[in-house]
Amino acid sequence: MAERKQLRLGAFMRPVSLHTSAWRYPGAYPDANFNFAHLKRFAQTLEAAKFDAFFMADHLAVLNMPIEALRRSHTVTSFEPFTLLSALAAVTDHIGLVATASTTFDAPAISRVVSLRWITSAVGAPAGTS
Repeated sequence: MAERKQLRLGAFMRPVSLHTSAWRYPGAYPDANFNFAHLKRFAQTLEAAKFDAFFMADHLAVLNMPIEALRRSHTVTSFEPFTLLSALAAVTDHIGLVATASTTFDAPAISRVVSLRWITSAVGAPAGTS
């Protein structure tokens, strides 16, 4: 019998968007990076659509953008990923929760991964130096 292959789906989340002015689009949520109800809805919608993972990248500094763009942008910062994923673990059941963590500037990152692993059965954290 032929081996059955299964497609795995993961969503890379930047709630507002990576585009500097996407928050200005009609119907956009300019506060999405700090709106937990909105992020919860994102994760639950992905879970209902049978996505396998919700991925949130951490960033150690302001994005590499011109200062004038940064003054107008809502994308330069967001919730710290492990705090967010811990909260999402309480409102989701089956979706994997994944975040990046830098071990160069954030040595306790591994303890957060282990703590989150105790809260949810599906967690991943690519760790690396920055």
